[in-house]
Amino acid sequence: MIEPILPAVVDRLRSIGTLEAATVEDVTIGDAAVMVEVGGVAARSGAKARAATGSEATRGSQPTAGLAHRPSGPTRPEDDLDIDTLVGWATRTSRESSIDGQDRHGGAGDGATSADGLLENALGVAAINALSAPYIDWQTGDPMALLDPSVDTIATVGLFRPAFRKFDDVDVRVIERTDVGSVTAPAGVRVATFQPDAASAAMAGADVVFVTGSTFVYGGLERYLAAAPAAATVVLIGATASVLPDPVFDAGVDVVAGASVADRARVREAVASGACGTDLHDAGVRKVYVAADRSTDPSQGLTHTRSGGSNRDETTDD
Repeated sequence: MIEPILPAVVDRLRSIGTLEAATVEDVTIGDAAVMVEVGGVAARSGAKARAATGSEATRGSQPTAGLAHRPSGPTRPEDDLDIDTLVGWATRTSRESSIDGQDRHGGAGDGATSADGLLENALGVAAINALSAPYIDWQTGDPMALLDPSVDTIATVGLFRPAFRKFDDVDVRVIERTDVGSVTAPAGVRVATFQPDAASAAMAGADVVFVTGSTFVYGGLERYLAAAPAAATVVLIGATASVLPDPVFDAGVDVVAGASVADRARVREAVASGACGTDLHDAGVRKVYVAADRSTDPSQGLTHTRSGGSNRDETTDD
């Protein structure tokens, strides 16, 4: 059984004192994304991704920002939000539901949370991303270059179209709650769609599994990771997935491909105007990634070779 990831991330951040002086500076809610800006986060010398222990010398504090997918539904403005409230929204146990729960608001998740609750989840995740930012040793470049292109089967939780363009002559199995209709794909790419309750069947025999970070908002990430084959390379991807990665790697993920906010003012304006995807990158969001400790030579491709095993099971109880 895989333990809840976000509470583990928060415990790690709390243990190194990240939450002690952190304050919410600004919250921006757009049509497609949300952004939370945080002040008072300690900047530590020599901070490394996945290895922040609190032993590094503090060099003052810095403002940070985190993004998350914005679920559909009404906007509920909140005044005087604090870090504890936001973190509590992201980690509350009410959205831990069975994989066949009813998600009435789209996405690949499995939660039955209300529209207001989903927005709160998103704001909480964005806050955790902001708190995590100074402690992640992000690498720039294309994380897709780490993956072995010679694969036969890919599973994606969420409709992740870049996977269609990376691989040739491949079966792509898309897990989505909402009807995605006819999916356009390059020649040689065969696409089949599955409901979340068929995740195990969709992932069976997959060489690569992509899981979108929106599962942090909608719920169900741990269940999807449990369903992934032990030999598959698992990539958690999207701006919403920009959390301190150690607990994610402990759960069996091989690559976290997230986002870093390089220009807070421009990104804030873009989020407020409804931008997402490429438009956010044009405004100052950088694509970044970090891989679990193993060979990541792009010429050889990343393979799932973690010694000592992972917490991911071969099967799951869908």
